[in-house]
Amino acid sequence: MIIMTDSTSDLTYEEAEALGVEMYSLKVIFGNRIYEDKRTITNVEFYEKLRTSKELPTTSLVSAGEWLDAFRAHPDDDIIVLPLSSGLSGTYAAACAARDETGRRNIHVIETSTICVGLSMLVKLAVKMRAEGKPVGEIVRYLTRVAPRIRIYVVPETLRYLIRGGRLSLVTGAVGELLSVKPIAMLQNGVVKNMKKARGMNAALNALVEIIMTQFPPDLSMPAAYAHAGNFDGVQALAAKLPFVTHEEPAWMGSVVGTHCGPGSVVVAYFQLA
Repeated sequence: MIIMTDSTSDLTYEEAEALGVEMYSLKVIFGNRIYEDKRTITNVEFYEKLRTSKELPTTSLVSAGEWLDAFRAHPDDDIIVLPLSSGLSGTYAAACAARDETGRRNIHVIETSTICVGLSMLVKLAVKMRAEGKPVGEIVRYLTRVAPRIRIYVVPETLRYLIRGGRLSLVTGAVGELLSVKPIAMLQNGVVKNMKKARGMNAALNALVEIIMTQFPPDLSMPAAYAHAGNFDGVQALAAKLPFVTHEEPAWMGSVVGTHCGPGSVVVAYFQLA
């Protein structure tokens, strides 16, 4: 059984290899320079370029042709594909098109509706079930059932990149920057929702904890994960306020989310109580 994902899962290639997962890169484009996410540009290099670039980078999906080549490399294996949310990229649609091109029924492309460490949690669940000897059908049904329960929140350090990306008006963003406003954004079913705003990072983290614990309570029997864009102190402060037990280091938030949220952002993902 082969498990595939894309680079927005925010696994490193070393982690993916250790898990026995094939990871395919989205492209990150700065001007006329094209990089393969996490393969020819590291997360640290990405944020260094993001800080100094006059224009925001763009990203390009994993193409149907790339997925087709990946599928053809495993002609006799069951394949589970876990791409980022179809609401955020055409990567899911490209994987479906490649699957249909093969005519095979043993390639399962799952609509994850998530990204970043929300996606990596699903990948790791798939790996765990494969190691336990679960059949492919059971794994697919389970992942499809639990994926909609994932909640992922982002708290940006600055509004600058949301302004540059057109997600905030210049006037609103300038006032927010002046007042040190931090928005709290939630990704649900592939749609980004602004949940609340607070003045200062600590106030924003406290507000996020209240949202999580009162509005969307977590299933503490399921995994949780953290990510950041160079903000080690922020992500540790958030982890100290939440009851999640995780023994993994926070991941670096990758290029797709990072382009719009910018350096210093903090991320948490977990499964909501059913």
